[in-house]
Amino acid sequence: MFEDMHPSIMFATMAIFLAMIVILNTMLYKPLLKFMDERNDSIKNDENKVKENSQEMLNANDEVEAIYANTREEVYKIKQNAINAAKEEADQVIKSKKEELERKMSNFYIELENQKKEFQSSLFEHLPELKQALYNNIKQSGINR
Repeated sequence: MFEDMHPSIMFATMAIFLAMIVILNTMLYKPLLKFMDERNDSIKNDENKVKENSQEMLNANDEVEAIYANTREEVYKIKQNAINAAKEEADQVIKSKKEELERKMSNFYIELENQKKEFQSSLFEHLPELKQALYNNIKQSGINR
């Protein structure tokens, strides 16, 4: 079966086979493997970028939440300060109005007391005349009966 094979033909076939392996390795396999490695590296880089972006988004979301919470607190403080200032101003206005009304009331009582004294002194001055007029009215009404 292998008797008609010549060693030179076998050697040439082997040399051609090894040359084809070297040529295919150089021209096809190495560039193909290089392309596949670059593609894998690119995919890994993209995955890392996605992870970094995801982490940045989470951090940004946390920052936004913190800013929102701080803003809410500041708004609440400003609102409370405004309410407190309005209450204080209202209390001062009420207090001043109350003092003014109390002052007016005391002036009214003083004036009323003065009018009372004037009326009493007027009555005492005119008492004899009033007694006489009353006496005359009683006398006339007794006659008319």
